Amino acid sequence: MSNKKHKRKSVTHNHQEKQQPRSLLSRHPKVFIAIGTLLVCVSILLLTVGYMTDAKVGVSMISLFFGVGFILFANAALPKKLKHS
Repeated sequence: MSNKKHKRKSVTHNHQEKQQPRSLLSRHPKVFIAIGTLLVCVSILLLTVGYMTDAKVGVSMISLFFGVGFILFANAALPKKLKHS
């Protein structure tokens, strides 16, 4: 058997589908919903309690933005349950 033919036959092909690595958010959506809710509560607390400064308003707006973002993305990552009617 020629050398080239032997090399062609010795190659093994992997035909399995490669799974995409799952993100942390898709693995633990309930944790991210809790973190998002906590961030929203902290932002409301910062806005309502105490003397208002520009830094406090900025931190509360950033906290509100990321909290709502975490909640929305975690709700989208929750597995959908089938209803048996």
